Amino acid sequence: MVVVGLNSERLLEVKGTGNYDIVLYLGPPQDQDSQPGGSGVPLADIYVSYSDGNGVSNVWIGDIHIDQIKNDGPVIPVVGDVLSWLRLEDKINCCYNEHSECQQPLGTTGASALPKGFRVIDVIRRCLVERSDLHCFAALSYVWGAKPSSLLAATRATVDGMKKVGGLPASAMPRTIEDAISVCLQMGQRYLWVDRLCIIQDDGGDKKIQIEAMDTIFSSAQIVLIAAYGDSMDFGIPGVSHLRRKIVQQRENISGLRITNIVREIEDDPLTQWDTRGWTYQEAVLSRRRLYFTNTRAFFECERSMCHEDQFNGERSRDELISSRLTISDNESPFRSFARHLRHYTSRKLTYRSDAYEALYGISKSIYSNKNSGTDTMLMINGLPRVDFDRALLWYANTGKNPIRRLETAQGTILPTWSWSSIMGLADDQVHYQATSFYGALAPWYAINWPLHFPSCGSGATIEAFNVLPDSNRPDDDWQVYMAIACVEGCVGKERNLSLPLSLQADSFETIREMFSKRWNDYHSFCQAAIPSTVKTTELPPTQAVTQGINPKLEGVIVTKSQVAFLNLELKSSYSFNIINSSGERIGELCGDAENLRKEHVQAKASGSGIAANGNFEFIALSLSGIGIMPYSSKALGPKNYVDADGNPLDKVPIVNVLMIAWDGYYARRRELGWVYLIDWVKLRREWKVVMLA
Repeated sequence: MVVVGLNSERLLEVKGTGNYDIVLYLGPPQDQDSQPGGSGVPLADIYVSYSDGNGVSNVWIGDIHIDQIKNDGPVIPVVGDVLSWLRLEDKINCCYNEHSECQQPLGTTGASALPKGFRVIDVIRRCLVERSDLHCFAALSYVWGAKPSSLLAATRATVDGMKKVGGLPASAMPRTIEDAISVCLQMGQRYLWVDRLCIIQDDGGDKKIQIEAMDTIFSSAQIVLIAAYGDSMDFGIPGVSHLRRKIVQQRENISGLRITNIVREIEDDPLTQWDTRGWTYQEAVLSRRRLYFTNTRAFFECERSMCHEDQFNGERSRDELISSRLTISDNESPFRSFARHLRHYTSRKLTYRSDAYEALYGISKSIYSNKNSGTDTMLMINGLPRVDFDRALLWYANTGKNPIRRLETAQGTILPTWSWSSIMGLADDQVHYQATSFYGALAPWYAINWPLHFPSCGSGATIEAFNVLPDSNRPDDDWQVYMAIACVEGCVGKERNLSLPLSLQADSFETIREMFSKRWNDYHSFCQAAIPSTVKTTELPPTQAVTQGINPKLEGVIVTKSQVAFLNLELKSSYSFNIINSSGERIGELCGDAENLRKEHVQAKASGSGIAANGNFEFIALSLSGIGIMPYSSKALGPKNYVDADGNPLDKVPIVNVLMIAWDGYYARRRELGWVYLIDWVKLRREWKVVMLA
């Protein structure tokens, strides 16, 4: 009986200890809809327990189903080397007929938005057909493979022949696509979309139209077939056609009990490449129904539930941390969805930066299209959602192994240092966001449109801030009190001569909240009063210097007028840095491991120059957030918090999100994200400064 989910290296590691035990942990009964009468049945986890230094380590290797032998009951079939359709087809048809939330395409796009020249495979007539009005088709998500293939593909020379009946012969078809055709025939699905055959590969115009509509295609598909195992298009789909599955389910009768292994995939299998690709992630996220094929099993997932070919598998839904659903729940905010997908996405092997950038744009467009009614021409700004720009700007690289540089793809897409896209595809640099509350922006942001704002030297055009528009940002609860304190402390509103008759020594937080809300009934009203909504190009560096080092035809330069302070860094014991003031007091820290900066620090310290010698770094204030106070941190955070006239502290300690920058001529570039306690930031020597970030 095969139950092991470990790879060969881990197994050898465990066996190498020479002394290990197999331990069975019996879990509570699980409700199985496959069981007669719906009775609960126990599942057991299997661990290998072995000595590890002075202790004992336990490694999970699999799980089994345990049930009493019932001679008069039906025998539940096991998962074999060929795919079993009975259970899957029943669940898929149930979803088609009964799941209202799965009927409409995700986002606001629909079948009517399918691109001009949209083609699908007619699996019965084995030919291509053009059907931009199609409402029912399947789409295939798979891995092409690293090597060029001579197998069938749509080109300008072959596409006309493919439109003839029988124009897609099985003998020339990549095996994975041929197996997908077999799946469609089994399911009664007549039309199948596959990029290799439905996009003319050597026609730049057609390719651009179809690729830009990938989000529409996959969200409109009735079901997406996911070939999640294999390293090329000619690998095939395990359990379909000629490719048999090697790991199967087995059943043993022991002492009146029937033991059945739950089929799992082996971890770190080199052929599980679908999970690492950029486009495939978008394809899964935007689909409303997904049918996965791995090397051991098949399972179906829709917007409501999950169903396995293995009737003993009790999983009903995918974990939020790994789920590829566009949104997890109705109350998940657009930004939380964006951050979750960005974290997952940047952990993948993103070989081609331009394709990867476009793929995540498709996901973001679907997340934010409902909020913007699909009419906002400025939906995304270099990979960051405009309506949540101040939140989205607070990304950081988990390890920070690589320096952040402004990049340009072969297609001319700009990846500026302030966008997550500048580190896209770099090894072990998954993008994260802090788990802090967000209370509002402290600075405006302006996007420069070079032809419009600088049509000729000496132009004095006005640029509007895009992060203070009516639909921009939705701060967290009680933002009024925190932003009121920021105003009193001179962090925002000072440039607009904004004055508030508030005193932390004389007023309670409740009074401050009421006074603030009476003056500004919503966040947008406050921003309009407190943050400069426009800037003139004459306030920027000299016009002749504006285009220095930057191609004026390209995007990626944003401007702010924000508070700036110079601070020092102190190396932490294991990772990252503390931010310290001139007295050496810790007042904040950098986010992430900042490994590249640590490497610079060590090298500079050894040479006695550079980062370790002067330690003076420029930071710009971005926005205001709050750190939660835990029982173990209340004593340390107490002196960093604000207290009202009645002695009541804030629920969360206010912090200023700051960006560490370096300069290349007239342009600044992002180095690291960090934060400083507000109570310490206001004690620093600060100045207002125009910064052009590229």
